[in-house]
Amino acid sequence: MPARAASRRADGSAPGMQTFWTSTLLSLVAVLASAAPLAQVAAPVTDRVAELVLRDQYGNADALARRRGAPVVAVVVSVQRLAMIEKWEKDLSKRVPGIRFLNVADLPADVPVDLDRTALTLRKRVPPGVKVLLDPTREWATAFGLDTALPNLLVFDAAGTLTARFRGRWTAGLAAEVAAAMPLPATGSAP
Repeated sequence: MPARAASRRADGSAPGMQTFWTSTLLSLVAVLASAAPLAQVAAPVTDRVAELVLRDQYGNADALARRRGAPVVAVVVSVQRLAMIEKWEKDLSKRVPGIRFLNVADLPADVPVDLDRTALTLRKRVPPGVKVLLDPTREWATAFGLDTALPNLLVFDAAGTLTARFRGRWTAGLAAEVAAAMPLPATGSAP
């Protein structure tokens, strides 16, 4: 078979390349346009979790929604890894005066959990004054798709909107990133 000469346009492009790039760009625009509804879906998830009332180890009810008006860091971690939150609280409290924390213990879904016994254990092991909400249905971890084997730090602004998320053991570098991501409190709000 004789070799076919490749034809080129005056601009040097091969025929069909313009069609290729046009269809590629249109596909990219379609993907980006379909991402907008995903952002809209995130708000109801955040609202649902924000309104979720959980009990701490002392039996007191609390929820993210009750902390609106000031930025909050929600620390969500497995109940077996709660010891990891102490360094986070100490460091971030120094870096960001007036910071508010909402600590959430993700309870295992694969074994039955005695909430009263877990609360008693937390009262013995968690430093006084540090409240930890018990999440027996894993609402927080499920809503945000969290792996709670390590601490997850979810940063919310004063309106309760998720603005940043981090995951990992405490390090000075990661703590600096979390502190830098903290929204400024609204003028006139109390810490």
